[in-house]
Formats: sequence, C-alpha cells, structure tokens
Amino acid sequence: MMIRRIITAAALLFLFSCGTVAQTSHDYIDRVEPPNWWTGFIETELQLLVYGPDLGKARVSIDYPGVDLNRMVTTENPNYLFVYLDITENAQPGTITLNFERGNQSFTYDYELREMGGSEGRHQGFDSSDVIYLLMPDRFANADPSISEIEGMLEGVDMDEPFARKGGDIQGIIDNLGYIRDLGMTAIWLNPILENDMPANYEIRAGFYHGYAATDMYRVDRRFGTNEDFNRMVSESQSMGMKVIMDKIHNHVGTHHWFIKDLPSHDWVHDQSEYGNTTYRTNTIMDPYASEYDYNKTVRAWFVDEMPDLNQRNPLLADYLIQNTLWWIEESGIDGIRMDTHAYPYPDYMAEWTRRVLEEYPTFNIVGEVWMPDVPTTAWWQYDFPTQSGYNSYLPSVTDFPLFSAISRGLNEGGGWDSGMARIYYTLGQDFLYTDPMLNVIFVDNHDLTRFMDIVGGDPEKFKLGIALILTTRGIPQIYYGTEIMMDMGGEHHDAAKRIPFPGGWPGDEINAFTEEGRVQLGNERGLPVQEMFQYVRDLTHWRNDATVIHNGALRHFVPENNVYVYFRYDDDSTVMVILNGDDEAKELNMNRFREFTDLFENGREVVDGRSFPLNQPLQLGPREALVLELE
Repeated sequence: MMIRRIITAAALLFLFSCGTVAQTSHDYIDRVEPPNWWTGFIETELQLLVYGPDLGKARVSIDYPGVDLNRMVTTENPNYLFVYLDITENAQPGTITLNFERGNQSFTYDYELREMGGSEGRHQGFDSSDVIYLLMPDRFANADPSISEIEGMLEGVDMDEPFARKGGDIQGIIDNLGYIRDLGMTAIWLNPILENDMPANYEIRAGFYHGYAATDMYRVDRRFGTNEDFNRMVSESQSMGMKVIMDKIHNHVGTHHWFIKDLPSHDWVHDQSEYGNTTYRTNTIMDPYASEYDYNKTVRAWFVDEMPDLNQRNPLLADYLIQNTLWWIEESGIDGIRMDTHAYPYPDYMAEWTRRVLEEYPTFNIVGEVWMPDVPTTAWWQYDFPTQSGYNSYLPSVTDFPLFSAISRGLNEGGGWDSGMARIYYTLGQDFLYTDPMLNVIFVDNHDLTRFMDIVGGDPEKFKLGIALILTTRGIPQIYYGTEIMMDMGGEHHDAAKRIPFPGGWPGDEINAFTEEGRVQLGNERGLPVQEMFQYVRDLTHWRNDATVIHNGALRHFVPENNVYVYFRYDDDSTVMVILNGDDEAKELNMNRFREFTDLFENGREVVDGRSFPLNQPLQLGPREALVLELE
C-alpha cells in the first residue's frame, strides 16, 4: 500500500510538471489591480496590473463574450505583467476567467466584472452652493479604539507625541455626521484615507497620520477601517444631504508602497540622485523663461525623502493612476476629488487625468491644489485659460491661495492704498483672469496653514470678518475642522499643531466640543466666546444654504474707504449688502456711495442677528464689525 501511494504521488508530480494539471492563482499571483471593474465606461480599455513571481513570463488567454484581449506588456521586472482588455459595450457583468500559461504551468484567475451603479445620489459634484467641511480622519474622532493599532503595521498611537497617530477613524466621522450637518456643511472633504503603512521618525517630525504617503492605492488604511466602512460613510453622508470629496495624490507615494519595494521599471519613479528634492517653485510650470533645471525641480524632484516622485510619463503608470481614480469613484460613489500637489506632476498628464474623469463622470467636480504665488499663476490652471502654448488643464476648480493670502494679511494691517481691506479688493479685482471664479475653493485656513485663530491673534471680531467674507463672496467656501470652535495651535508652529485632535472625539476627553455644553466649557476654560463663534458660523452657513443669490448671483464691490469694504451680491430676486469694517475704530458709513443698489430698498436686515438698518441715513459700524444685510 505504501509503495502504491508513493507511485501515485510521483505520477501526479510528473503530470503537474508537464502542465496537464491546472492550478489556481493563489500560488502564483500576489495581486491584480484594479481588483474588479465595471461595464459601461466610455473608454473601454482596461489595464490589469498582475503581480507575482516571474509572472512576466506568463501568457494569458480569455474567452468571455464582449471582452477582448488587446495586448500584454512586460517590463524589465519579471514579476509584472500588464494585461490590456477591451470591455466592449456588448460585455455583460459576470466573472472573466483569465487563463495563464507559464512554461509547463497553467493556472486561472477569476476577475469580477460588475454593472455600473448609476449616478442617482452619487457623483454629484460640488459648486458655489456648497460649504465644504475639511477634516483629517486621524484627528477628528476615535469611535473604535480596537483598530487604532494593528499588529504588523509600522506605527501605533501615541497621544503625547504631536507627530504620532491619534487613532481617529471612519466610524468616528460617521458618528458625528449629524454635528457636521447641523453646522450647515453640505460637503465633506477628507484628507487621504488610503493605507500609509510607513515607519515614523519623530526626531525629524516625520509621522504619516496625514495620509499623503500611500502604501496601497486600493485599500483604506486599516487603522481607519475598511473599504466598506468608507463606502458606508459616503452613502450615509449623501443620505443626509452632504457630498463627499476624496483627497487623491498622483505626484508621489510613500517609500513603503508595495510597488516601490519592487519597481516595475527603473523609470516608474524619478531618480532622486539626479533631481533631488523639489524647490516648491511651481510657477516654473507656466514661466515662459524657466530653465530646464528649475522646471525639473518641480515635476521630477521628490516632494520629501519619504515620498518617491512618480513618473507619469511612463504610460503604464499613467494608465494605472487614471484607472485607480475611476475605480474609487465608481466603487464608493464619491462626489468630488481634491487633487493634492496638482501642480507638481507633468501638466500634460494632469490634463489627461482630468479629462478622463470628467468624460466618464460629467456631473463630478475636481479641485486641484495649486498653491501658487498670485492670481495669474493660479488662474492658469483653470480650464480654458488662454495659454501661449495652447495647454488646457480641463480643471474646473482651483484652490484660491491668493485670496487666502489677501485675507490673512488684510485683516492684520492698517488700511491704505493697497493694504488692509484694499488688499482683498485688489485680489478679487483680478477675477477677470479666471475662467470661472465662482468655482474657486476659498478658505481662511486648512491642514497646511496656520490656524485662523492664530492668524487673527485670537480676536473674535477679526474671526467673524474672515468667516463672513468667505461665506458671502464668490466661490466655494471651505471650513477646516475646529475653526468653528476657535481651535488654535497652542503656541506651537509646526504642522502637527495645525492638526490637533478635536476635543470630544476621544474616549475620556474632559470636554466634548461636539455639544453646546462642551463648547461653553471650552470657551470658559480659554476665555473665548467659543459657543458664540460656533453659533455665528452655524447661523451664517444655514442662511447661505438657502441664499441662491450667494450661490449664483453677481458680485459688485466698491473701493474700500477708511478700511471699510462694501460689496453686493445680487440677482433678479434678491440683493445682499456685505459691510466689513477692517479698522480698530468705530466708523460712520455714508450710504450715498451705494445708491445704485440701495435706492430700490428701504432697510437692510442683518441675516444673523435680525437687526434692521435704514438705508437712507449713515450707518454706524462697530470696530472690526461684519454686517451681512438682506435688502428689503
């Protein structure tokens, strides 16, 4: 009996070596990306990245109605095989069996083809009718401490180390969606939620809680939750009338990304030994006189040592990145994308990426982070800007850093010909350069900037001036988590201080600022009107939600006098007058200048506190007072 078993085993081994016994994929394929796909896309070609030991030597065949095998591409790394399929309009959802042959071995892989989920309540885009709430998942709320530290992952939680992870998660966001909606927010932008399994180095202030060093572009970081948790968060937000904006990065990944550890080809990333790290001089992109050296220091240099710079001119990588975006949009139903470091990859790639996304999802919106020094270099990035080269970015929305700079400086300096409120006036006066300034995303702070409370020196009246401005001028306002409760940086000046945990988001927090009682307690502790400022933000956003004149109405402003800036938002049905006194002294505002708007009205009603102001007599302004008046 023993001899017979040995002979049988030997016979099976011989048959396997001759390739007559087909094997499953588990022993050969480590991953296939994207993990699944859908029928119904306009551009039907699909790239499958197939990775495993010596898979580049394999050949693939399929037999699936409506799906054709276009080509197979190998690279210098034998562990990669790129399989291009054509998912034609005749293809139906089902399971595509990929048949692999490699020498005497044969094995199969079942690939799921789904039906697209439709767009009702999904892929809505965002526009000037919205108010965006920006939050950092690790720093917002921890609802599930059991996943804060995952065995085998390279960084755990340390509440005492500013640059360490704090344990916020997706369930914490879900649990506080009611707070965000009650605040008047209509869209939520999350800093990146993809896996960042990177080793921290606190001595050099390198922690990766922020999410901008991806190590897997198809997987939610397990310390936040699962892909399904993120999809659920998107769905629940949308059911509450809030859109979701996902943060993406195509300029770089983390050094511990799985494909960085085993590069498909030498040109998958730019050579840091040749190009070094970036100078952050993004104006070199459109500078007609820029040297090749300076241009390369933008598009080919690394962002930081821990973030290898991707070479989007490698066509295999470009296809991979574009498909990754389409996969997340269809998989999760998100409504928009904020593209991090939009100005750092090759502009031709960014244009093609944007074109592809909007071709497949025309109701979608994308805002590119274009951190530029002035209005012309910012406007260059918006779609249809008349460039000398004929370049078209296709990008609908841009981040309005010039307006942010004008606000942060203008609120802190005396009035003058081009200072104080005049700085804001002149910046908005350059809107003729933008294709559509109503699509600019505007803000007084974000995760990369000094907290607004520190910018205004803790002054509640300056705080209200900035909030009133971004909620009533043109564009799409964004509020950074914690700004509504006057969160500051605690006297520190590093990035982690800009991103401290939201009080009340962690078990055992003594103050819960998600509640009115907690905000009152926080204000008493800090000697600041925290609840009053929260209520101001809430009242103004709720009013704005229904104020279509702010969403779509025209803007007309007047040259600031005595550091008082006045502008009107108007349409056929409504007129709103905004008055911002940037001076430390009370002012009497002569209303005769504004008769082209006010002659048809008798009174102005302040939208937050309900006060009524006659329009036929001088208006008394308190120091640094903001008034938003509906004309009646």
